[in-house]
Amino acid sequence: MKAEREARAVLLVEADADERDRLGSWLEEEGFDVITCTGPTEPDYTCVGARAGACPLVEAASVVVLDMSTTSEGVMQGTAAEELLGLYLFAGARVVALASHPGEEIRGSLIRMHRHPEREDLLRAVRSLSDAETDTDALL
Repeated sequence: MKAEREARAVLLVEADADERDRLGSWLEEEGFDVITCTGPTEPDYTCVGARAGACPLVEAASVVVLDMSTTSEGVMQGTAAEELLGLYLFAGARVVALASHPGEEIRGSLIRMHRHPEREDLLRAVRSLSDAETDTDALL
C-alpha cells in the first residue's frame, strides 16, 4: 500500500474553498502534487472513507493536511473530524492536523497546528512528514 503513495503528493482536506485554495497554492508552489477534498458534506455529512473503511484519496498521498473544522463538525452530524484523523493514521498516512486547540502529536506521523497557519509553518510541517515517509521507505 505505501509503495503506491507518491512522495510529493499531499491530500488537503479543507471545507472552506478560500482556505483550500490558499493552502493548496502554497503546497503546489513548493512542488507538491495536491489532491483536494472538502471533507464530509451533505446530505448526511458522512465521509466516503468512513462508509467504506478506507479513504480512496489517501492511498495516493504521503501526507494529509486535515482542517479539523469540517462541515460535519459544524452541524454535529456524520463523520467527526477525530474519526477522519484516526482513519488517516490507521491507513498509515502522516497527518498535519489544523485545529483550534493543541493536542498530542505522534513523532513522524502527526503534527498538530493551529488553523490558518503561516505559509512557512505549514510547509515545514508537511516537508517534515514527507521526509519521514521517505526515510521510512528507504529502510524497507
